[in-house]
Amino acid sequence: MGTIFVAGIYGVGKSTLCNNLSKELGIPEYSAGDLISSVNGEQYGANKAVTNKTSNQVILALQVQRLLEITPKILLAGHFCIFDRDNNIDYLPESVFSNLKIEKILLLNAPISIILTNLSLRDKKEYTKQQIMSLHKAEEQRAKEISHKIGCKLYLHNMVFGSTDISKCLAYIREDNL
Repeated sequence: MGTIFVAGIYGVGKSTLCNNLSKELGIPEYSAGDLISSVNGEQYGANKAVTNKTSNQVILALQVQRLLEITPKILLAGHFCIFDRDNNIDYLPESVFSNLKIEKILLLNAPISIILTNLSLRDKKEYTKQQIMSLHKAEEQRAKEISHKIGCKLYLHNMVFGSTDISKCLAYIREDNL
C-alpha cells in the first residue's frame, strides 16, 4: 500500500505523465492540488498562491489516507516547493511527506524554455528564467532531502515529451515490484 509521488515544478508535465502512467499501470492518479481544492474550495489554476500551506498539507494527507484505504496504490502529482504570493520559493512542510505513504519519488525536470512556454500557454502567466531555474533547484534539493528522510528511492527524470518518458518512468516504478 502506498503512493508513487510524481514531483516537479509547475509546467514540467506531471499531469500528462501521470495520466499515461495510470493507464499503463492500472492504478489511479491524482493531483495534490485537486485533492486539496476538493476540500477547501480554493482553485489553483494560473494563481499558484495558497492561503494556508500547512492546513492544505493536512488536507492532502487525509485525502491520500482515505484513497489508500480504497486502493492499495496511487500516483500523486505534487510539489516539494511552491511560489508564494510574491513568487518567492516556499518549502512545503516536511511532515506531510511521511503521512503520504510514499514508496517512490519520481522527480521530473524539463528544459526551462519548455516550462516557460507551457506556463505561458496553460496559465497565461509569465515567469523569468531565473525564477523557474531557482524553483527547480529548490525542488530537486528538497526531493533529495525528503527521499533520504523517509527512506524511499528517488528517480530524476528529464522529460523529452515523448514515448521514452513513459517507458523509462514505468521501468523505475516497476523496479523491485516484480
